Amino acid sequence: MERPTNTVIQTNCGKRFDLSRAFPFARNLAAPYGAHNFAVYKANGSYYIKGYNTGTNDKVLDAFELISENEAMKYLKH
Repeated sequence: MERPTNTVIQTNCGKRFDLSRAFPFARNLAAPYGAHNFAVYKANGSYYIKGYNTGTNDKVLDAFELISENEAMKYLKH
């Protein structure tokens, strides 16, 4: 899985995480980059982070948000 160049990200609520220490368990990182790209990570044992692309062509994932465990598990079923 391709990781962002800078592995320390900040979620939309301001929490910072190092994705190099997070476990990626659902993703769609197909090229060309665009709004279809996403990845879900489990970080620090209890946080679930969804990274997604807002429509930019220069980065795979350019926005991050905390999501619930239930929402994260829905991505495993797709």
